[in-house]
Amino acid sequence: MTMPYQYPYAVFTGAYGDTTTGGWYEARAEVSNGYVTLWVASGGGWAQQFSVPAQQVTVKSAAQRITLVVQGRNYPILAKPAAVGRAIAYGAASTYAEAFDRPVFEAGVDVGRGVNQAAAGAAFSSQGGPEFIAAARASGAQVSRLGYGAIAAIGCGGGALVVIVVVFVTVMTFSLR
Repeated sequence: MTMPYQYPYAVFTGAYGDTTTGGWYEARAEVSNGYVTLWVASGGGWAQQFSVPAQQVTVKSAAQRITLVVQGRNYPILAKPAAVGRAIAYGAASTYAEAFDRPVFEAGVDVGRGVNQAAAGAAFSSQGGPEFIAAARASGAQVSRLGYGAIAAIGCGGGALVVIVVVFVTVMTFSLR
C-alpha cells in the first residue's frame, strides 16, 4: 500500500511592503497543498493577494526578507520592518561618529548595528522563514536564499578588494617616482 504524497505546510509572517504606496502591512505567506498563498491585512480584514501553484512562484530570500515573485510582480515581506529604519539611523550615526572623531560612540553604534541585525535574523527564524523556504522548495517553487553569512562574506570580500586596490595604486604611484 502506498501513501499519498503529503505536501509540506509552512507559514511566514511579517510585513508586506507595498511598492505603490510605500506602506507596510501585516502579511502571511503560506505554503499548503502545493500552493503558495499571500494574505495581507487591510482595514476590512485579511485580503488574499494571490494563491497559485508553487511551480509558478519564485521565492527569493536575503537576510530577513522573503520576496515572492508571481507573474513578474514582486511581493516583498520583511520579518521585522523596523530593523530597516534602525539600520538607516545607525548608518547616519556612524557617519557622524567618523566625521567628528568619536571612537567610543562609533563602537556603540557598531554594537547597536550587530544587535539590530541579530534581532532581524531571529525574527526571520521565529516567524517561520526557514520552514517556509524549505516547504516552498519541496512543493516545487524556485528558491534562492542569501543569508547573513553570505552577505557578510560578500561585504568582507568587497572590503578586502578595496584594500588590495588601494595598496596596489599606492605602490604603483610611489614606484613611478
